[in-house]
Amino acid sequence: MVSLPRLFFDPHAYFADLVEHIERAAREIVFEIYIFELDAVGMRVLDALESAVDRGVTVRILLDGVGSYRHASRIAERLRGGTCEVRIFHPLPWDFAAYRNALQAGRWYSQLLYFIASINRRDHRKLCIVDGKFAWLGSFNLTAEHFETDHDGGGEYWHDTGLRVSGPMVAMLLANFEQVWHGKRGSFGERSRRFLVHQARSHRRQGRRRLLAVLAHSQTRIWITNAYFNPSRPVLKMLRKKATRGLDVRVIVPSRSDIALFPTLSRSFYSDLLRVGIRVFEYRHQVLHSKTLLVDDQALIGSTNLNYRSLLHDLELDVLLDDPGLVETLGRRFIEDIANSREITLKSWREHPWLLRSLSWISRLLRYWM
Repeated sequence: MVSLPRLFFDPHAYFADLVEHIERAAREIVFEIYIFELDAVGMRVLDALESAVDRGVTVRILLDGVGSYRHASRIAERLRGGTCEVRIFHPLPWDFAAYRNALQAGRWYSQLLYFIASINRRDHRKLCIVDGKFAWLGSFNLTAEHFETDHDGGGEYWHDTGLRVSGPMVAMLLANFEQVWHGKRGSFGERSRRFLVHQARSHRRQGRRRLLAVLAHSQTRIWITNAYFNPSRPVLKMLRKKATRGLDVRVIVPSRSDIALFPTLSRSFYSDLLRVGIRVFEYRHQVLHSKTLLVDDQALIGSTNLNYRSLLHDLELDVLLDDPGLVETLGRRFIEDIANSREITLKSWREHPWLLRSLSWISRLLRYWM
């Protein structure tokens, strides 16, 4: 049975739906995540996974060696044996306890050299598949920190976007996971950083090429919501090109971020965007962590940030959907987000203090590592 794709903006609803399906799993669960914290949120999911293992469900978990650094080894120890296997993607070179669960096999000294060489390559994907029927992906990490806007426990949850899909796309996502899990050789982008297109329109290309192809085919609009906006030169050139041809190009970026430097870096692109008529908005309501893109009547949702790290270094996972209801819902949210944002104009940007504008340009020196 194929159900309609479902969007999630509330982390409570997203994880409640995920845990409910994990608790009903009968055959297999694959779980891939960047941040897995053993806090109230993480323990709830871990308990559900452990119960599934006790029922005889096959469980495979892939954790990133940096994002889940604090708890990856503890999670592996708790779930070790039986029908569960935990692997750690590129542990930090000095995290010797994680070597036994590393995705890359080999003796400790060969692993050490490998992890030193690949320390900048992370698994930033978020994916869960239950019984080959349903898949969850998007920008939600497994941490209670994203349930609130500040570290003092106040405010509302972070601005994230999650997605549940079913049908033929789940098989494609599972095949993609298998390639990462088994560490297939070949181009880093070819084996792991793919943009999956709805049903029969599947194009397994490198992420940045697929992104440029999606943008190149746009005819009416490009609406971007992105937590870490640091576009590569080809992406920036494409956005400017489309705006000069009369397309409705809008970008929502955070006014503040969990990574302090990023708003300053994003602001270094304002002049490039505003001069060609691209509208820029700084979101002020929550911590913005979503990564979504509306192009004409399609929606791209996943883990990819429009920055060099996502496009050149990390493993990412996104899906491109043309479901009318989903596109309409995401479009309504975009308009709501604009209402909670401050629009930046060329005039207002030029009136910013010269020191602020200078710092934004200086920050571009670090753009290749961010």
